[in-house]
Order: sequence, then structure tokens, then C-alpha cells
Amino acid sequence: MTTMDEDDQPHTVDAGPGTGRYRSQVREVINRNTVVSLALAQGFNVFLPVYDGGVDFILHRETDGEIRKVQLKSRWTIDQKYRNRDLWIAFPMAGAWYLMPHEKMVALGEKEGITQTTSWRDRGAYSKPRPSRATIAACADYRFQPIEAVAAAAADAVLPP
Repeated sequence: MTTMDEDDQPHTVDAGPGTGRYRSQVREVINRNTVVSLALAQGFNVFLPVYDGGVDFILHRETDGEIRKVQLKSRWTIDQKYRNRDLWIAFPMAGAWYLMPHEKMVALGEKEGITQTTSWRDRGAYSKPRPSRATIAACADYRFQPIEAVAAAAADAVLPP
């Protein structure tokens, strides 16, 4: 079951005992596995780089040759270090998961005035813990189907008739 954490971000299970770095690492694994499951349901295979140079995993769909280099984030995030690298950002927002090209996110940020903020100009990054309805609507084409639907379909596929 998906629940929302204190930052309005979806997660599927409690990360368990402990705090700090351990809890953060557990959350990242849970988030990665959620996105991998969603991508598998869209026909992608998943490859993990040996070295993380800004790509958390690579999606490849054999049927059409589509390749997506993915950076996993805990919220809508743009960063100068991801510019012009053909990266896709996977992020949860408003109870759903999205996979969106970073350059389209930057273009959205320009339209919303984000690239004029101190955060973007001076620190080179900007994230939204609570995106506006306009941001959510602008990202709609990149929304994955709900993880519950993917899990139910997978369960139905393995259950005997």
C-alpha cells in the first residue's frame, strides 16, 4: 500500500528501524525498486551502471530501441550538473511517480521563473517539495500508471486460473 510521508512523497513501506543515513538508503532502494517495477510494466529492461557518474540506472526497451538514462530523485528537481546529458529524472509527486526528461523540466522551470531564483543562479539547483497544481499538470504526460495497478497486474499474471 502506498502512503505519503511528511513531505507529501509516496512510499510503499516503512523504512524500518534507525534514522539518518540508513533510513535514507533504505528509502532510496524502495524508490528505485518502485520505479524499476513501473518501467518493467512499460516493457523496459533495467541496467545498473557499475559506477554512478550521475546515472542511477538505464532503461532499454527492445521493441523500439528506446534508451533512457535515469537519475532518481525524491522530489521534482532540476540541476545544472544534469544539463545537456540526455537524462531523465524519476521523481514522486502528488502521490504518483513521474519519469521526465531533465531538459523539459528545465524548460518548465524557465516558464515558471525558477531559473531566476537565487537557488538556481547561485547554487545551480532547484527542487520542489510541494509542487503547484500547474507543475503537476505540466508533468502529466510523464506520469507512470499507479504502482498498485502494476502490482495487481503482476499478481494476476502469476495466479493460476
